Amino acid sequence: MRYPYDMWAHLIAIDNPYDYTTIPEARELWHLIWREIFNITGISQSDILFRAKIIHITQTLISFGAVYLFSLVIARNIYINSPKLHHQYMAYWSAIIWFTIFATFSMHYQHTWIMWYSISYQVTLPLFWYITALSLILYLENKPLSIKLFYTFQILILSLFIIKVHSMEYIYYLLYIIILSIIFFRETLYIFKKYYYAIIPMLVTVVYFLKSYQADDTRFLDYLYNGQLLEIYHLILYEGNLIVQGINRASSTINELMYFILFTTIISSLLIIKNRDKNVNIKVYFFLLLTSLFILIPLFSLTAGVYSLLTKINVIHRVYYSSSIYLLFPISLYYISSHFKKNTLYIFNISIIISLLSIVVYSKYISNSHNYYKNIQSLKQSIDGSKVKFNLSAKEILAIKRELDIYKKDMGDETLFCAKGDILVVLKYIYRQNVYWRGRRANISEEEFYKYCKINNIKKCIFFQTPKSFPLYRPYW
Repeated sequence: MRYPYDMWAHLIAIDNPYDYTTIPEARELWHLIWREIFNITGISQSDILFRAKIIHITQTLISFGAVYLFSLVIARNIYINSPKLHHQYMAYWSAIIWFTIFATFSMHYQHTWIMWYSISYQVTLPLFWYITALSLILYLENKPLSIKLFYTFQILILSLFIIKVHSMEYIYYLLYIIILSIIFFRETLYIFKKYYYAIIPMLVTVVYFLKSYQADDTRFLDYLYNGQLLEIYHLILYEGNLIVQGINRASSTINELMYFILFTTIISSLLIIKNRDKNVNIKVYFFLLLTSLFILIPLFSLTAGVYSLLTKINVIHRVYYSSSIYLLFPISLYYISSHFKKNTLYIFNISIIISLLSIVVYSKYISNSHNYYKNIQSLKQSIDGSKVKFNLSAKEILAIKRELDIYKKDMGDETLFCAKGDILVVLKYIYRQNVYWRGRRANISEEEFYKYCKINNIKKCIFFQTPKSFPLYRPYW
């Protein structure tokens, strides 16, 4: 909640998307939905910090539920003969790991995905995991027709939502479905032949929305449509080289747990191949292996260059978040633990706990990057809130109200106020005052403000003086 990070643009845009928020008009659906929720519940914009808490908790729970479901579906379809409780533990640990494994550094902080994006329309990432889970159920599991129709309806509606709000995540979904369709080619043909009357209209609807309503253009399709193949080749090389030189943010994203997952995956894969274990669904396991490799896309110039044409070069680092690598860890450890047939679940849980604790210790004291430890610290900070809360405390916000009442008593209700950034946002959005506002990124000086008042002949102008006890305001700290 540090001001003026991006979540403030979203909080402001819920009530006024045109208030210097730079939110694309095509992406306002997320803000409209939350606006209606807050209007119905009567939670006004004056409670903007309370709104932020509601959105954060709600979308965190959505994230956990979506990742848990995807993990559960994968686990029960890889280990078909394992008890349901074992599947649930694998899914639970996968969801926990998901919250810790993906992170990036921006400005002065390294935070996990949930800390950067829980108050934004990028809830589309968890929704991608959710519709992928439903798609896997339709592919791999026998369900009643009513359930299949219900899942299909959800996939369609959420697909349109993702395309409209943040279409980058829908590219992930399409790639997962392509990989799934290739691996299960016969099943794909069977499903298409059996349900073509439903699949074709769905595909037409999705293609129409992709073409007409997505907020971002895909440069690759534009170049391909115009036959500019040489331009595609040169852009792939040029942007791919730029990405691997630092735009991919690999130095803050790739962490010690990812290397350990590679180690355990190699061991479990060799054991599966050696044993030719019939209790493991090799096709689903192979699907998981391939989708986990998405973590490598931003690390190589060719794959990074291709993917940058599907999205934008400055957001290529977000492709890491599409990788299923977090699930690969419990899946691999479970297979190794399954060799202890009487105590499989106990050994599995102990192995997970010991492994994660050891990696945290290694990351803190031995590793050069310390990235996984930084991720854990990020989540720890989210619990106590002392380092990630709004710049001003509740007492300081009340102190602003007391000072404001004094100013208004002397100058009247029509006073135009200005202040440094953190106080200004309190005056405007909590106390609903008339302020000189130029967006969350502006840090307006006292001279600039009074010059504006003079030019526009505004008599009642007050630059709110910062109380001496207040912390120093430094944007993005």
